[in-house]
Amino acid sequence: MKLGRIAAASLAALTLTLTACSGAETSAGSASSVDQKGLEAATALVNQYKASVSEKELPTGTNKVQPGKFVITVPCAYAAENCKRGVDAFAEAAKAVGWRTQMIDPAGDPNAARAAVQQAINLKADGIFFLAGSPGGLASDLAEARQRGIKTINVEGGGNEPGQFDVNIEPSPEGMGRLLAAQITVQSKGTAKVLLVNDPEFQAVAKIHEGLVNGLKEFCSGCTTTDDISFQIADLSTGLPTQFESALAAHPETDYVWASYDAAGASIRPVIQRSANGDNIKMVSTDGLEANLADVKAGGIQSADVAASSPWLAYQSLDTMNTLFKGGKADLNIAGPYKLVTKDNITTIPWDGDVDWKSAYLNRWK
Repeated sequence: MKLGRIAAASLAALTLTLTACSGAETSAGSASSVDQKGLEAATALVNQYKASVSEKELPTGTNKVQPGKFVITVPCAYAAENCKRGVDAFAEAAKAVGWRTQMIDPAGDPNAARAAVQQAINLKADGIFFLAGSPGGLASDLAEARQRGIKTINVEGGGNEPGQFDVNIEPSPEGMGRLLAAQITVQSKGTAKVLLVNDPEFQAVAKIHEGLVNGLKEFCSGCTTTDDISFQIADLSTGLPTQFESALAAHPETDYVWASYDAAGASIRPVIQRSANGDNIKMVSTDGLEANLADVKAGGIQSADVAASSPWLAYQSLDTMNTLFKGGKADLNIAGPYKLVTKDNITTIPWDGDVDWKSAYLNRWK
């Protein structure tokens, strides 16, 4: 989370890694053709975010809970594991403090998400909790909710501006993308041929994509992008595998794949497995979900995951919403923790954040 997390052991590992890379042959030619400065910077970033999250990330002090609140929870799509885990965790936290919740699932449909806000207004909710809500698409409905005094918190929305959500809580999407670029650079020794699988309907994913593309330019002058395809979450199980299979067949030189999030990675993994070059392809993604981390641990197709804990972010969201209910202030955008998970540093499946954030919040709310 901070440069101070790079321990002496990590710096020693960095030295050994760069020494090994300096004499290695790569598919792009000799090591002299590899951007050594970029590889060094990428390795430092990878080691920084492979370290366990510190207890310094936990909340301190008390935040007396306002009683009897009613909150509508709106996932991006309840069928998507990360969205489900987030809204379920918010409901769990709400029950612990005596609040009532009701989940409205738009199932990835922007119009249904707008209808959920209108339903929250009609039900006279005190707050709305979103998981990956779209600030632009909901702007007019959010304005009406604010006029009714409803507090709105969004998780992993890809940013927030005045007049949108009251607060957006998320790890830095650009930072997550840059970290994935660093991991690809280090693992490929600066020679990756990457196929990008983007879901730009989500602003956070679009920013991860931006961070990844810029990160590859920053760290890996020897890396190339073989294709850059886009899909929508409604096509996750049907259209995406077919679309991805066509792109992979058209670019057999591909040896790395970025999946926009773990659910997309799970959808395209079987396509990679049955492809002619499947044994030589590695995949990276974000979220830290169970099936993906199990594949990472087993040394499978997915080699790395930038993990964030949506349950932790949900508890953080309830804490922030409670502050707003009391008339307190909060920043428009609040950072959340994330970690680069590889086979050698997995702690839990799915990733739970490394520290006991749940007890910290429950004690804070007492």
